[in-house]
Amino acid sequence: MKAWKLLLTIPVIAALAMVPQDPQSPDPSLADQASVASISELQYVNLQGTANVVSARNVVEIRLVEDHTQHIRLELLYENGDYSLIDAQGFHLLRNGPSAREVRLVRGRQARMRFPKLP
Repeated sequence: MKAWKLLLTIPVIAALAMVPQDPQSPDPSLADQASVASISELQYVNLQGTANVVSARNVVEIRLVEDHTQHIRLELLYENGDYSLIDAQGFHLLRNGPSAREVRLVRGRQARMRFPKLP
């Protein structure tokens, strides 16, 4: 009896597999991955090997550009609207400190960078 019930579900599954997908739906692999973390500062090593520190006191969002192949590319957005583009060898996010705040961390593609489009 159980095998008979299983055979009835096969046509339903086949019909569902043939339903056309919505071509307007965005590809989930192209979407940005985002989370919010409490950090106090960003430490990074630039391409010349110099270590730098950015306090998270005014940072609203840090974006990691994934499809940039030569090195690590970070975008920083500040609460006053300022913007920084950093090319780095490596970076550290420090979570504990006196000036810790909630910062949005985003992994995205170069085509979706936040830098304004210039003519």
